[in-house]
Amino acid sequence: MATRPSETRLPKIHLEPYGNLLLDPDNPRLAELKLTIKDQDRILQWLWKNKAVSELVDSMLAGGYWPHEEVFVSKEGSKLVVIEGNRRLAAVKLLMEPETRARLNIKADWNPSQKVLDSMKELPVIVRPRSEIWDYIGFKHLNGPQPWDSIAKAQYIHRVYFNFGVPLEQIASTLGDRNDTVVRMYRGYLVLKQAMDEGLFDPENRMKPKFAFSHLWTALTYKSVQEFLGVTQEQLLRPNPVPKKNRQKLGELLLWLYGNKEDEVEPKVRSQNPHLREMAEVLESARGLQFLRSGQPLAVALEAARGDTRLFQDAVSKAESELRTASRFVATGYSGERELLETATNIEKLAKTLASTMRQQAAGSE
Repeated sequence: MATRPSETRLPKIHLEPYGNLLLDPDNPRLAELKLTIKDQDRILQWLWKNKAVSELVDSMLAGGYWPHEEVFVSKEGSKLVVIEGNRRLAAVKLLMEPETRARLNIKADWNPSQKVLDSMKELPVIVRPRSEIWDYIGFKHLNGPQPWDSIAKAQYIHRVYFNFGVPLEQIASTLGDRNDTVVRMYRGYLVLKQAMDEGLFDPENRMKPKFAFSHLWTALTYKSVQEFLGVTQEQLLRPNPVPKKNRQKLGELLLWLYGNKEDEVEPKVRSQNPHLREMAEVLESARGLQFLRSGQPLAVALEAARGDTRLFQDAVSKAESELRTASRFVATGYSGERELLETATNIEKLAKTLASTMRQQAAGSE
């Protein structure tokens, strides 16, 4: 069982030359990428472009490195890998190393004072195995003031569960999760990992700039999506949960969720509400699925899935609801505008024609 930092006497902070510290390729912020410890430049450049390292640079330029901002480090072999404080280390490296900025084509007009540079030569470090401070780091970034995005959270949950042997129930309890979010994220990550490992999906090839991982783990809560992939909730807790015979369907689902930048295919799901719910409804119908696979817009596939009877019923109910609303506000909201009166007159004619047609069909069916 992992030990909470509050229950452990952490070793004293010591100062370590910043050059001895390495950025962490397993940083959950980098969950969409496949990096190794050798990819220090790629990690640094990604953090600079995506995680507002410039804000930390500005802060350090003004006041130097704050000595109370300790960095958590894991000693892995002969290497000191930063497991908490990667953005801070990135800022330090960029300020201290003009040659690194030039190599990475990071153009910045910085002129740190000698006092600022001296404050960054050695950083306050606590060395501890990852397994002993997972809950401190997890709580800070899952529920605390510096939250990760959902894919980073899911990757971290997966690592704690697999690498440290901490049950999902304990992870959820420790992180204060009372809404089953940890389990849902974990299920989504296993499906995503399978798709990436099997070459079915590359998050970098999505159409939208931001990877909406929540689309996937929320989609997996729908019964129709589970049936489409041939999985159960129990199967979704195991590695590679989607059966091999449904690999193509997994690729289709991810294409509908995220699109394909290389092939210029837009996603069917543009927002979680209502599009995700609508896609799940489409998957309940063979006809709707056929339309979806043929490249039709989600709205067209939804109409095909619902059928004429459902669409007619919905349209009549919606019309009645809107007319009731208009009737409530006519006394105070209508000021004699001729255009609105003409619209209401057209509605009256349409309603009479509709009612007449319905009466005829009702009489013919008796």
